[in-house]
Amino acid sequence: MAQIHNSWSGRTVVIVEDEFLVRDLAVCELEENGFIVVEFDSADAALPYLREHGGEAALVLTDVQMPGDINGLDLVAILAHLWPGVPVLITSGGPLVDPRKLPPCAAFLSKPWRPEDMVERVAGMLARVH
Repeated sequence: MAQIHNSWSGRTVVIVEDEFLVRDLAVCELEENGFIVVEFDSADAALPYLREHGGEAALVLTDVQMPGDINGLDLVAILAHLWPGVPVLITSGGPLVDPRKLPPCAAFLSKPWRPEDMVERVAGMLARVH
């Protein structure tokens, strides 16, 4: 398992992923690295929490395609408006997302990702903004 710098210990990462196994893998990997993880299975479910606590999140990890009225890209746009400084890592096994069309605090990681790659990307994004 990948290990990141322990200065991120105790920081909150919000995971928004409808595929249970992918979400569980991300949760386990991030918790092993000292993060507090809050997880949701859809952007619709995550939005009320993020409206209230989004500024407290160190990072949001979201899938693109999910059930409900709001997909991951919609969620990214909402977060960029509400909490422009909160980094967002977007993942998808479907169509690639053009990074040039994302807000400045967002990045894309293609599925399937390896746990160590996801953790390294999270650490890299946090290092740039914190």
